[in-house]
Amino acid sequence: MQRFISAMSGKVDAMRRTLGGQSAEEALPPPAPTPRPRDLNCPTLLVINDSGDQINYGAEALVEGLRHILSRALPQHTLRVIPSHWLDEAVSETFHSGDSLKYPGESTVWPEVADQFECIAEEWLAGRGGRGAAAYLEKFGGVDIVVLNGEGSIYRTNISAIRELFLAWYAKTKLGLPTLFLNGTVQLTLIMPVLPAMVRKTFRALDAVAVRGPYSLRNVQEFVPDLAVKLFPDSALSLPVEIANPSPGVEALFKQLGESGFFTFDPGPMIIDHQFGTRSSLFRMITEVKKLGLQAVMVVSGPPEVSMLKKLAAATNSIYLEQQPSYKDLMAVLARAKFQITGRNHNLLLGARVGCPAIAIASISHKVHGVCEQLRFSPPYDGTDLWSNIERITADAATILGRGVTLRDEISSHAARLSAESFEMGILVKDVLAKHSTLATQSL
Repeated sequence: MQRFISAMSGKVDAMRRTLGGQSAEEALPPPAPTPRPRDLNCPTLLVINDSGDQINYGAEALVEGLRHILSRALPQHTLRVIPSHWLDEAVSETFHSGDSLKYPGESTVWPEVADQFECIAEEWLAGRGGRGAAAYLEKFGGVDIVVLNGEGSIYRTNISAIRELFLAWYAKTKLGLPTLFLNGTVQLTLIMPVLPAMVRKTFRALDAVAVRGPYSLRNVQEFVPDLAVKLFPDSALSLPVEIANPSPGVEALFKQLGESGFFTFDPGPMIIDHQFGTRSSLFRMITEVKKLGLQAVMVVSGPPEVSMLKKLAAATNSIYLEQQPSYKDLMAVLARAKFQITGRNHNLLLGARVGCPAIAIASISHKVHGVCEQLRFSPPYDGTDLWSNIERITADAATILGRGVTLRDEISSHAARLSAESFEMGILVKDVLAKHSTLATQSL
């Protein structure tokens, strides 16, 4: 902690020295931007944190769902994006390679605490924000409305959250652009509490804030009690069910399974006991659930779990399914699965759309808890303590099998209702755009 404070003080002092050489006029905040009429018919819309560049079923489904929602609300809009890897510290194997990876440069000056927002905004506007700042400012040019896509979550001190909050605040307060926060998980705590002040500063400035889960709603209400925050289900729920033409890999899986019943397993990002082979809790859990007469299919949602799931499949005599081209392939598999065991919130959501029951494992934030509450599933199990819960997990699996089609119908019907609610995000964007267009016209 002391090293963090010392480093922070050094950066603040460096900024003060830089600003100290300015004249009084140069040090003044930039003038308020002149509002201009917004184009209601053919607006240009910027999405900050477009997660379509990630190798992950959920990130892909969420952003495609968001585009689906925006297209219904604003059918003639032009979409511009700031991809999620721009907001990360470095490009890694979790992003698609190729032309999509065009990082704007590591020399960008970013805030580390809320108190630096104003100072660094002045640096950006004065052309001293670094090479990357110019790339971000270019994205804002000619934009009518900005949407911050909250996927990736506002929790702990994650760098992408800090950067996207600053960009949204900057768009609204310095560029005068109508700006919304949508589709996010927010989990603020008093442990290393850098984000709470940033959230308060940014959210209070924005035109609208909408989170995707009830835990996040309660969390924002606790930390920013004066904020009018909305709750809309995750945009992935808006996607139509398209499972008739799965990829060759999924077709091969179905052929291998034949008439055998099966369940899927995808652990999610939380640490889980797997490294000691047949002595691990994960081995024992899969083995016990398979005794119900089912095969297990290990589903890979992203690169980090590949090695672990391959080994687990071999150790438990189960099937390993390579990551497939689209989230639609995951939905096709879940449509036939008896149930899934997963620590991924989007697997739960996509599975619900096709009526797949689930046994949930907690993730690295409260997002899985929130999804379980929305879908009316049982609360997630602690994946770091599976030994204490294997008997209950197996009993849950047996109960699911006993309820059969009736349970599947209940799940898909409820998910369809949530799907309809998710489109309210688009209505909110359209309303904000219309409001600002009217205000700008009146001021001319």
